[in-house]
Amino acid sequence: MEQELFEKYTKTYGKRFTRKQKHKFAKALHEDMTQAGYEKTMIKGSKLIVMKAEDYFYGNRKRMKTVIVVPYDTPERKFWHKVFYFPLDGTKTMNKTLIATYVPIILLYVFILAGLYIGGNFLSAPTMANLMSFLMFVLVIFLIYLMVHGIGNRHNVNRNSSAVAAAVALAKSLDKDERQRIAFLFTDKNKGSFLGARCADEDFVKDGKNPNVICLDCIGKGDTTMIGYNPSNRKLAMEIAKCYPEKGKQIETIKLDESMRVQTAMSYFRKAVVIASGTLDEDHRLYVMGTGTGKDRDADATQITKIINMLQAYIKSQK
Repeated sequence: MEQELFEKYTKTYGKRFTRKQKHKFAKALHEDMTQAGYEKTMIKGSKLIVMKAEDYFYGNRKRMKTVIVVPYDTPERKFWHKVFYFPLDGTKTMNKTLIATYVPIILLYVFILAGLYIGGNFLSAPTMANLMSFLMFVLVIFLIYLMVHGIGNRHNVNRNSSAVAAAVALAKSLDKDERQRIAFLFTDKNKGSFLGARCADEDFVKDGKNPNVICLDCIGKGDTTMIGYNPSNRKLAMEIAKCYPEKGKQIETIKLDESMRVQTAMSYFRKAVVIASGTLDEDHRLYVMGTGTGKDRDADATQITKIINMLQAYIKSQK
């Protein structure tokens, strides 16, 4: 993969949290995908009025056979020293991020209460008491904003800027015939109900389409690469795995049960697999550390290239 392309999506457009940031990214993405021979279709959706998703689809809706799906929005900042993310297990991600999500909020709330108590009982000077009250008021507003909206994380190389760059590089490598069969979908709102994935799946159903879906989630680094598949898609996972370019190494495939698919894109797409890299825990679950923090700053270019090559080989094998 070109270093310039990698730098573009990991640094220049590496933060995609606010709508303004997403639109800047979308403009750059559209330029690259247009050069690759693709036309854009936007898929929009909303939930509870305030939550809106904007997906970007590139491909031939009538002739597509396979869709490469990449979550393009970046996560909120976690103010904790250990942050786990399980790209193949939504339930475990929820359980493992409870502390990182709620303990900082609770500590800030306790600090606000302590500040109000001190201001009301130990500060006799009116000016100091008023200053303390104002400071606590500002912190309350910040706390509410943190809980409702969150703060965008600045560095997002592994989750999922590397996957965005890899998808664009793959798109540029395809010939005219392959572009007719292979489409690309960049999904928004990849958290909680995964609104972007839901809207895209509903859009496919409305058009009477049921393509193979290959999701890329945290492919940037790790000593283990795995392919998770929905219960009826083992064959698709095995066909992709056997195209891995490293001789003598077999990528493991794993069936994703219902609990693992909770709060992931895999809970919506019917014919889907997800490719991810990371480290195995004691339960043989793949995880990555540090996403949503300042530690998500680097990726293994060799690893990303292997996954691109694997997808290229799989696409050619389907002719």
